[in-house]
Amino acid sequence: MRVYHLFCLLLLLVSCGPAGETSAPTLQMPTAVPPTLIVPPIGAAQNATPTPPPPLPTLAIVPTSTPTPSPTVVALAYRVAFVSSDDTLNVRSGPGVAYEIVERLAPQATGVQITGSGVIVDGSTWMPVAAGNLRGWVNSRFLTTDIPQAQFCADTAVTRLIAELQTAVANRDDALLGQLIHPERGIRIHTYWWNMAVFIRGAEAQRLFSSTTSYDWGIADGSGLPIVGSFAQIILPDLERDLLPASEKGCQEILHGATAGLVRLPDGYEQAPYISLYRPAADESGFDWGTWVIGVEWWNGRYYLSYLVHYQWEI
Repeated sequence: MRVYHLFCLLLLLVSCGPAGETSAPTLQMPTAVPPTLIVPPIGAAQNATPTPPPPLPTLAIVPTSTPTPSPTVVALAYRVAFVSSDDTLNVRSGPGVAYEIVERLAPQATGVQITGSGVIVDGSTWMPVAAGNLRGWVNSRFLTTDIPQAQFCADTAVTRLIAELQTAVANRDDALLGQLIHPERGIRIHTYWWNMAVFIRGAEAQRLFSSTTSYDWGIADGSGLPIVGSFAQIILPDLERDLLPASEKGCQEILHGATAGLVRLPDGYEQAPYISLYRPAADESGFDWGTWVIGVEWWNGRYYLSYLVHYQWEI
């Protein structure tokens, strides 16, 4: 019995360790929530969850209030845009066309990540990107933020942008319209979806109403005659006739009246979200209608006008 008591005492001393020390705490790893930042969908409720064990200081991420206009795109995923279906986007080894092509992105490619700061070369911003195993540089003019349709259509910031466009047209306000167009990315404008785009950026995009610069807008439906003139001569009358009195609005849908032609977006434009403003025909024929499709892009923390496409009755 004495031997047994001595044996128990020895076990107790061993388990307690040297005097003045305590046993090391067991590392508690949460099982329900992995140690990564989880961002809930925009607009989703923040449901309370049990408090997990305190994370390591280097992993502590405290969400803060959003400082940018509401609602904000937080998932900075990009996709290829404005590349026709029979073409590809060149990925180069460095910023600019002087660098070799190392890979190509399909016109419908998604899941593109911007991995660093851009570099301006010949007036265009080149961005370092990653997509799967692909790494390289692309012209940012052919990327657009990938925004879920439901989020885009419910965004009040988009509604404000469209209202500002209408105000700029109504007042022929160069300064206001210029603020709505990204100074580097510019804006693409089509008289008909099948005509080539007139791409305007920089200083010209800041004075569209007052500029006398003449552009080749393509050919007219029916007559085939060339459409040549300034923005104020060619585009402004259609904006005043069809955009300002538009009574119906579509999101990711082209609202339109009767026509013998096709109603679709220019090739490569469907990747960027858009709003359509439709003015129905005033007469019984149903042919005197007009629609403007307004492409919108989220870039550098805000929305900008991306493209304008005009639709009307075609022969």
